[in-house]
Amino acid sequence: MSRVRALGLGLWLCAVAVCAIGGEGAPDPVRRELQLIYVFEGPTTEFLFLIGQSGFRSVASLKQHLETWPAGSELRWAPGCMRLGGEPLLSSEEELEAFRAFLAHRGISFVLVPSG
Repeated sequence: MSRVRALGLGLWLCAVAVCAIGGEGAPDPVRRELQLIYVFEGPTTEFLFLIGQSGFRSVASLKQHLETWPAGSELRWAPGCMRLGGEPLLSSEEELEAFRAFLAHRGISFVLVPSG
């Protein structure tokens, strides 16, 4: 009987250990603000996306970063109403909708604050 109890206790301890290790869970969702910065250097204007202290030169690199965010996160963007033309995402309704679909697929809420 003591072997059976010892085996049961051992299995129970293993189950507790597995639950404790697996109990770390998914990372907490994040909430961040997106900014679009204009860089006036030379004859052309460059655009940079900023999230906190991180910058991204393209929508592709921005998406690559957002792929690391857990589902349930939120990206908020209030781009304002002033435009120079050629701004990524803002100059193409199709590009913006594709970006929205990408975020929705990742489980990231996108809050676009209308300007003006």
